[in-house]
Amino acid sequence: MVSESATNKIEMWLARSGMFCIVGYVIGWGILGMCIQPFMISPAATAQQHFDFYQEHSTRIMIGMTIASFDAGIFMLFVSQIATQMRRREKNSQILSTVQLVGGLLTGWVGMMAAMMWCALAEFSTQLDPAMVKFFHVMTWYVFDGTYWVTIAQFGAIGLMGIYDQGKDPLIPKSTGLIGVVLAVGYATLSLIPFDHTFIFSYDGLWNMYFVWITFFFYLMWVSRLCVIDLKRSQVAVERNQVGAQALAH
Repeated sequence: MVSESATNKIEMWLARSGMFCIVGYVIGWGILGMCIQPFMISPAATAQQHFDFYQEHSTRIMIGMTIASFDAGIFMLFVSQIATQMRRREKNSQILSTVQLVGGLLTGWVGMMAAMMWCALAEFSTQLDPAMVKFFHVMTWYVFDGTYWVTIAQFGAIGLMGIYDQGKDPLIPKSTGLIGVVLAVGYATLSLIPFDHTFIFSYDGLWNMYFVWITFFFYLMWVSRLCVIDLKRSQVAVERNQVGAQALAH
């Protein structure tokens, strides 16, 4: 049997891991892996430009995507902790915590799978025709962004938890919940990336890159902070109850 103190420590580590894995993913996938501006290559670039890009930066991309894959695995642990804390607040059903868990786990899986696809492309790009290099690069972006529904499910569940939680000290405040639902709806624009390679709905565009990914990262870091606050609040309540029980015993 795992002691209560050990369980509390594990949960706190997992709640805080959200901030760690998000920052790590931005560094690995975005900066070293060159998937954010000003590092990334445009989908409108020619096949030869894609080939030259991977030839020049292959080692850097491989290192970055390996880091990103690791952090996506940490993310799967983090969303399991979110689900655990949500589950404690659902009395009649556990549908929201379940949807959040499934959506979060699949989001983490996509983050790992796409990172390894880019890593493999960087390793073998010089052995491929330029047209194939561009095809696999863009296809990986389609897999990465086109699976937007898993994140919609995760954010929607977190958002609805905040909106409908009637508790005195909710895990997710109503304002944060409302933002989560709005973001979930807004991420449906990722379905447009195959039809736009130069405007705001391109995967490097103003909306589908800057709005979607900036809000995604910051919202999850905020949820991580809320989970930590909730755990600290619970620990204080437990300690007070223990002190009260000891006082009554004497």
